[in-house]
Formats: sequence, C-alpha cells, structure tokens
Amino acid sequence: MFFVKDKGEPIYAAMSGHVVSIGDVDEPIFAGKVVGDGVAIIPADGDAVAPISGVISFISDQKHSYGITGDNGIEVLLHIGIDTVKLEGNGFTPLVKKGERVQAGQPICKVDLDFLRQKRFDITSPLIITSGSVDRIKRLTLRTGQAVAGETVCMRYVVR
Repeated sequence: MFFVKDKGEPIYAAMSGHVVSIGDVDEPIFAGKVVGDGVAIIPADGDAVAPISGVISFISDQKHSYGITGDNGIEVLLHIGIDTVKLEGNGFTPLVKKGERVQAGQPICKVDLDFLRQKRFDITSPLIITSGSVDRIKRLTLRTGQAVAGETVCMRYVVR
C-alpha cells in the first residue's frame, strides 16, 4: 500500500527487523486477515516493545501474544512467531502485566530468538489491528522494509 507520511494515528514497529505484508506470512489465519489486518516483522533481535500507547488488554497464557488497546479503543495485537503457542511460554519473558498502561516503545517482552530457531519455529511476528477494531478503520496505510522497534512507523490508520 501507499504510505502517506503523517496522515492518521501511528503504529510503531514492535520489534526491530524487516517489515513485510501480512499476506506474505506463511500462516493462513494471519495471511487471510482472519485475525485482523496489518504487517509482520521478521525480527532482528528479541526485544518486543509496545507499538502504541494504551493498556495491555491481553497476554496469552503462553506469553507469545500481546494485545494493547489504545485510548481510542483500537486494539493492536503482536503475535511473536508462528505456531509459538506450542512452546507453552518457553522462550518468552513478559515485562508487563494485563491491565498495565504502557507507552509506545516501552519494552513488553524479551524473546529468545535462538531458542525459537533451534526448535524450528518461524520467528515472523504479525502485528495487526484486530478484527474487532478493523471495522472502525476508515483508512489503513502500511510501510514495509527495515524498521527500528518503537521508532519506525509501520502503519497509520484513520478511524471512521
């Protein structure tokens, strides 16, 4: 998609690395936008940060997935890796708790990427506006390429 500078609310890269289209993810649930719309990050390191300011609305029991609800009610989900639910929390160290207020760029999780690779998991990490929030979005613009966690805007949206 065409990226329009400074138009809409920003969503920052939750991990440093290479941002790709959600359609390029090797997982039909994400690629098909069943869970929501957005991008995915092939992380360069294991530091995950809040992509927006808001409240931690969800942390999976397996510590691999984090939902943040912004002040305008839009929920953004970071899902670290593909099928990493099978790791049952191994390799993930949460740095926040559900209900905690966070600022964009604040560390939320430490990930042992070497462990994930050793266990042969795809480390590609979808960053999406959840399906429950997508209906409220009038326009979503995406940016792919190299990104720095908490600094590079990889999506912008305008609420209806």
